[in-house]
Amino acid sequence: TGMTKVALKIRNSGHCWAQAHHVMKGAPRKEIQFFATWAELEHPREGTILFDTGYTSRFHDLTRGFPNSIYARMTAVEILQVEEAKSQVNPSDVKHVLLSHLHADHVGGVRDFPHAQCWTSAGCLSEFNSLPKWRGFSKGLLHELMPVDWEIKAKTFESCRSVEHPQLGTGWDLFEDGSIVMFAFPGHAAGQHGALIQTEDEGPVLLVADAIWDIKALSENRTPHPIVRLFFDDWRAYHASLSKLRAFRAAHPSVPILATHCPETYARVQRPMPA
Repeated sequence: TGMTKVALKIRNSGHCWAQAHHVMKGAPRKEIQFFATWAELEHPREGTILFDTGYTSRFHDLTRGFPNSIYARMTAVEILQVEEAKSQVNPSDVKHVLLSHLHADHVGGVRDFPHAQCWTSAGCLSEFNSLPKWRGFSKGLLHELMPVDWEIKAKTFESCRSVEHPQLGTGWDLFEDGSIVMFAFPGHAAGQHGALIQTEDEGPVLLVADAIWDIKALSENRTPHPIVRLFFDDWRAYHASLSKLRAFRAAHPSVPILATHCPETYARVQRPMPA
């Protein structure tokens, strides 16, 4: 097929600590590292594209004061300067940043790529615009992590040509070449999207952000503990997204499904080169 393909690298920028039994029902009651992975895509025509950006130390700066300090207490974040996205990818090379959703562990680095075109969904944009700053933390948003005027300059996935997928429904073909097609996975966050990408090395790969936290959610039918409903935008939509992913997995058992915080995704991380 004459389909355009991208090179894929999985990277990581920081982590927070989470309770294993909150992440997955029936898991042991212990603390686990919840890594903030993201993807670097190299497109033959569009150049370097980031899918999410992980954490930056700005998280600590922005959560010192009330009420954002509540967010910091709930998620103990650890991030080293060498782990930040801008330390791993040269900002002047990055042409596009795709934001799956606007939680701090996904957009932490976006301000470090001022020359890139920022993309997100219409749903993410409208939540960002309608939520008062002081209440942002309750939805996992820290407004100040975003560049000034970003919502005016951002492009939405839905402005692209639509395509239909038998299991995933309507998708948005970003560059009209089939290389990166965005699909809605609502539930965890308003407007959350993942990306079905065509890679040079392993064919199609599905990046699902936080639609699941661990691949076992699909293989063993294990979902998060209901306590996390507090943080979820729409519990029913979350389960509808899960069913879509199960159908996709049944139809395409060999296609990797990479979730941001899944240990299998973290196992692919390309470590930053020591300086």
